[in-house]
Amino acid sequence: MLLTAVVAKSELVSLLESLTPMRINIDERRGRFVTLGRPELMLVPGRGLRLRGDARVSWDVAGVAIPVTLQAWQVLLVPRIVSRGRSRVLSFEPVIEELDLKLVPAFLDDAIKGAIREGISHNRDKIAWDFARTLSKRLPLPAKISPAKTFEILAVDGEVEVTSDGLRLAVRFEARVESRAPAAVRENEPQSERPVPLAPARAGAR
Repeated sequence: MLLTAVVAKSELVSLLESLTPMRINIDERRGRFVTLGRPELMLVPGRGLRLRGDARVSWDVAGVAIPVTLQAWQVLLVPRIVSRGRSRVLSFEPVIEELDLKLVPAFLDDAIKGAIREGISHNRDKIAWDFARTLSKRLPLPAKISPAKTFEILAVDGEVEVTSDGLRLAVRFEARVESRAPAAVRENEPQSERPVPLAPARAGAR
């Protein structure tokens, strides 16, 4: 079974507006951080989501705080379906395309740009959605059914594409019905053989 969802550009813009302005710590110990303004969004078909905006950087030299203006920054978020452990995840790989600092000495320019790139690199795994875990459900069938069985619907894979209209995500599901082992058997089952826990189905789910 294949389920396709399209997130329109207007919905992506609304999401960005709810997330920004945003503060990102570069070096928490030294109080260095970047405050991003509200960026513009461009859809680059076949490639990703391009974000462009300005920012302010809080930097320090010899313990003295120096405010720095990032006149323009541009990042391309490249969507991919990747594996993490036993799950499939929608990940956005950030590719820095431009960092333009305003009126900053060369030695500071290189240091600040390097710190920003390193900070983004360390946090790249956080820009992701574990759709397989979120969308997979396990639902016990009514007790009247014997032997006891469980209905499972599992999100096993997906495809993602950026078009001129928005972000298209197609998720492939597999459904199955399995017999439930008695509670005593499940308690003695080796941990390695137990299934990965799935998100519980909500009451009234259809």
